[in-house]
Amino acid sequence: MSIWTCLSVLVACDDSAAPGWTLGGDAWASTGTTGDGPTSVTEASPLTPTTTEATLTCGDGVIDPGEVCDDGNREPDDGCDAACMPIAAVEWTYTHNGGAGKDDVASGVAIDRTGRVFVVGAEVVQSRDALIVALAPDGAELWRKTIDSSGFEDAFVEVAVDGNNHVYAAGYEEIAAGVKAAVIRGFSADGEDLWKFSEAPPAAGVSGIDGLALGDGALYSTGSEDGPNSRLVVRRHEIATGAAVWKTSTQADASAAFAGGIAVWGPHMIAVGSALVGTELHPLIVQVTHTGEVAWTAIESRHRGAWSDAAAIGNAGDVVLAGRIEPVNGQGFDVATRRITVEGSALWAQTIDHVAGFDDGRGVAVGAGQAIFVAGAVTTSSGDSEIFGARLSGAGERRWTHVNANRGVGLDDHGTAAAFGPGFIVLAGDAQVAGEGANVWVRRFSAE
Repeated sequence: MSIWTCLSVLVACDDSAAPGWTLGGDAWASTGTTGDGPTSVTEASPLTPTTTEATLTCGDGVIDPGEVCDDGNREPDDGCDAACMPIAAVEWTYTHNGGAGKDDVASGVAIDRTGRVFVVGAEVVQSRDALIVALAPDGAELWRKTIDSSGFEDAFVEVAVDGNNHVYAAGYEEIAAGVKAAVIRGFSADGEDLWKFSEAPPAAGVSGIDGLALGDGALYSTGSEDGPNSRLVVRRHEIATGAAVWKTSTQADASAAFAGGIAVWGPHMIAVGSALVGTELHPLIVQVTHTGEVAWTAIESRHRGAWSDAAAIGNAGDVVLAGRIEPVNGQGFDVATRRITVEGSALWAQTIDHVAGFDDGRGVAVGAGQAIFVAGAVTTSSGDSEIFGARLSGAGERRWTHVNANRGVGLDDHGTAAAFGPGFIVLAGDAQVAGEGANVWVRRFSAE
């Protein structure tokens, strides 16, 4: 999820034009490309029952015609609802209020092999500070720390965990008034500091890191960097020290380019984000080799939008993207998910329009059996933004969706990040509480 879109204002994330700073999303439009890019798309269908009525035998433990699941009861919140359709099974919810009555957010989540959940974001007390929280598999808080590097604004945007349970948190630190540097910090599983990487923008302005991925014995990052024109940046880091081995950047033949997420597979990686075309932002895909060369870029031209995150899937180098698109100009944005090959060919696209409004996919994760989970925010009939999650199959079929309906009218909430653990799924974001501003919000679901 891009720091330019949401963390610059912490919780608001609107889109239509260029910074300060905004993104959108796209799907199966014709594309403008440099090199090879997306070529074709099959739109996936949501999972639907074979009958329009709930069967009379729902709840008997037998999957009958017209039923997608049957767990032997008609309880609505245990993974199979009263109509025998799959639904999210909530296991626990964690929230955190920084105590200042201001906005505290989660923007990244990762899970280690023991099931510990690491959440990163920002907390506001005297200033905006970078936040990292470690949760036990049962949701209990293990440790929490905030980092204020220079007394200005700091925030973590993304987090990754390696096979040794080392944790890498990335985002930005404000090193002087109005000057933000890209930063990554390494931690042990117990929160001990291991190392720090920081790089200031080439000119007075802002830079940061939006996406992290592990692969090939290294840590890869993508971010946006100010200069004469904003550019999408990809770096390879030494995993033991955080030092940058190489750095490459691109404007993708546009006026400016902004980063979202990154996925690593084989000899290449896919970085995603948005490109400024005229006064509008359009989805951007960039393929980079492991030696730091830009292999190709692709800007989708027909619809406004952006890709916010990417994750590797399968054994052939495929990548799943999440973001938002505007299918019809002026008709609002939808949550968008797409599976592409490492060459950029689109295999399927899935869009979710909750109600006619502003819907946004911000994070994506891949689990066992090529299960996909998308985190985001959708506009409800009240006009408020609510936390949203969608479980998809590897073929793009919609298994279930989850909307966290905040009881307070006029309180906007946002889902921002997703991760799979052993037998479960985690969705993270922020939820508004009257008098407290936004609070960090983390929910664990049972994975079917």
